[in-house]
Amino acid sequence: MMKKKLIVVSTLISMLAASIPVYAEPSITFGSGSEANQKTLNSEGNTERESLLSFKDIQGHWAESSIRSAINKGVVSGYPNGMFYPENKVTRAEFLKIVIGSLGYETESTASGAPWYKAYVAAAKLNQLYVESDFPSSDWSQPMTRMEMVHVAARAIEQVGTDDYDFLYLAVKHGLISGTGNGNLDPGGTTTRAQALTVVDRILKVRGGQTLQVDTVALKNAEKAKNAERDPWGRVIRTTNLPKNAKDFPYILEEYPNEMYEMKPDIIVDTTSAQLAKKDSKFNNKALMDQWKQTTENYYNLLLNVDYRTIDEEWANELFSYHNQGFRVVLADMRRYVKWVKENKIIMTGSLIAEPSMLTDADRLAGYYIRTKFSFEIKSYTKYKNIMFDELFENVGTLKKGKKYEGYADIPLSTNSNTYDLKVSGTATLFSRTSILREVK
Repeated sequence: MMKKKLIVVSTLISMLAASIPVYAEPSITFGSGSEANQKTLNSEGNTERESLLSFKDIQGHWAESSIRSAINKGVVSGYPNGMFYPENKVTRAEFLKIVIGSLGYETESTASGAPWYKAYVAAAKLNQLYVESDFPSSDWSQPMTRMEMVHVAARAIEQVGTDDYDFLYLAVKHGLISGTGNGNLDPGGTTTRAQALTVVDRILKVRGGQTLQVDTVALKNAEKAKNAERDPWGRVIRTTNLPKNAKDFPYILEEYPNEMYEMKPDIIVDTTSAQLAKKDSKFNNKALMDQWKQTTENYYNLLLNVDYRTIDEEWANELFSYHNQGFRVVLADMRRYVKWVKENKIIMTGSLIAEPSMLTDADRLAGYYIRTKFSFEIKSYTKYKNIMFDELFENVGTLKKGKKYEGYADIPLSTNSNTYDLKVSGTATLFSRTSILREVK
């Protein structure tokens, strides 16, 4: 019988949250969508384009030549403050738009009220750059992962893989992508503006008949991954350099570091992931695990993305839909937080990945815990108070504005009804005493 867990409610501190759904087409051909007053290039603005070539944050950047080429062609632009933000994340919709625009494919006009990206998705399907099985969901406002990106990139040079890692291998083999360091493939990593422009630049070169330099170490790793043992989600299982507590998990994935596995839980674990794999029917139900994973990610990808210029009450309603429904007072707290975000001019971006193979059970707390990997950046606020919708946020000290942070946390899942439809528990936090949090250098 599914364990119940009622939310222990103390009025939650006002916190940060709200995804930035792409409701309107960005004013630039390719951009983050979360910055206001974006500067747009036009085909006749040569003087303006020349001035934009001097963005301060691209000088000396590893992708400077690709960025300058794209700016010069009028494919992308930067921001009025003289910055390009090459490390900003790219959504699925934005990446499709830049590829479609760079390849010169036509798009139909978008019907009134339809999402701006609909025409680009349709054009991508029509030109066989994308099929629905390429991405785990059709949420086009989500950051695009490197694995998702290689599907589009490989198809753009008429290379079609048999599965995710075959696509990854083909992309590396043809020089479309390189490793992120020491040949690391980082398939679950997000895609930045700089990375996206570099990949598109390489696509155009291959389509033009050029042979690109290949990262031989990454190619070796991609070939190994292509032929390696996989988990139920098709991810590569690691068999070397295992964490000290490898026996506590059914398998160890290539894409996660030992640090994530070795992090101590904040609660007393009664049943490890490895034990659940042997006897728990829910743990072995992939469809159910996909649901729990998606619920957790949906909740935190709202909570870690807020912008005072776009957030509204609908954000609170959606966030609550992924939260334990035991007490309606939590929804009122979320709505109060929306008002605080607007008043305090809060902007934050981030993402979270929940890992279903790292699920544990704590009988004494009557719930499951799913381990997560997260990152976020606080970009704007007036007062450093109640920045994030997490009641332990104030305990971590003052985080720096404009700096990226990353870490790992165990998130409790619970429900107040006799159903397997678990929600994020009312006691969930990214900042428990054993969570890992650090500034990204």
